[in-house]
Amino acid sequence: MIKKWFVFLAVGFMLCQCAPSSGNSSESDGTTMPASITREPVAGAVVRTVSVVRKDFAIQVFSSGTLTATRQADIQAQVSGSLQELFAREGQRFKKGAALAVLDSTALVLELEKANLQLKEAVYNKDDQLVMQGGTWGVDTSVNAETLDNILIRSGLSNARHTIKKLKYKWSQMVIRAPFDGIVADVAVKPFKQLTGQTTICRLIDPESFVAAFQLLERDAMDISIGQGVSLSPVANPGLQLKAQISRINPVVSSSGLVRIQAKISARDIQTHADILWEGMKMNVVIEKRIPGQLVVPKSALVLRSGREVVFVYDEAEKRAKWKYVSFAYENESEVAITEGLQPGELVITEGNLNLDHDAEVVLADIE
Repeated sequence: MIKKWFVFLAVGFMLCQCAPSSGNSSESDGTTMPASITREPVAGAVVRTVSVVRKDFAIQVFSSGTLTATRQADIQAQVSGSLQELFAREGQRFKKGAALAVLDSTALVLELEKANLQLKEAVYNKDDQLVMQGGTWGVDTSVNAETLDNILIRSGLSNARHTIKKLKYKWSQMVIRAPFDGIVADVAVKPFKQLTGQTTICRLIDPESFVAAFQLLERDAMDISIGQGVSLSPVANPGLQLKAQISRINPVVSSSGLVRIQAKISARDIQTHADILWEGMKMNVVIEKRIPGQLVVPKSALVLRSGREVVFVYDEAEKRAKWKYVSFAYENESEVAITEGLQPGELVITEGNLNLDHDAEVVLADIE
């Protein structure tokens, strides 16, 4: 019996010797592991949410068009003659009334001199006939109106006056002037070229009248109106954003189902960027229309499950993600307008939702 107690005591002593010390030191590596940093692992995916809200939804319709000036003109010579001076230079601006070109007027000066001589001769003949008709030399009122009309015709004075009038008009056309403020383009002649009537010298473009001309599908055109805002950007310079307003809607649908539209660029943008806005430039067109009273969620909330659109809703009581099948009517670059499946105020998951399953445990990022 004594031997058995001795064995029990020996075993107990050995177990006490093998047990680790109650301190925090480790004989194996000498490191210290404070118990205070130990944490329970967090269960569930970390997600972020936003509240479903009812608000106006911005629809964006995209098109492409061409920059064109509604006021432009081919500048033509109205009379024949040799081009003596050409002031028009492509890209140069001219004020209304400024000279673009001058024709040689030498021959016209001779015609005017001859016409003035014929006028003097006709006046002499007229006065001579006044006396012969019982009137006073140089006093047209000395005979009655009918007699004076006959005298003017027979003396050649009426014809001489008309010739002078026609030559003065021709003289005014020898200097070709800008009909409005504009920029010169497409110069088609050179100095000393012989011009005939209707010869095109250049084109004058009024940059203040620039519009973007484009086409929309019939269903999209029905949703826009005169004065509606439009955003434009040149294809060659997509970083440049221009403001415009719908200025014209052609009320005709083409055989291909398109409607022609024009948007007037703001005067401020034209003045600021006049040097880089050119006739015929290709433009990207974005039209924004606001649809009131829509349930709107970020596009990132929408995911696909089994080929259908799904939005995960955060259940605050269970702290779980519940998927809901949804339908939507409109979408833009960042949002969708939901028509079925959600209610205002629900919390939809916008981050961390790509790999979620229905009823998965989740943790909100802001209370992680």
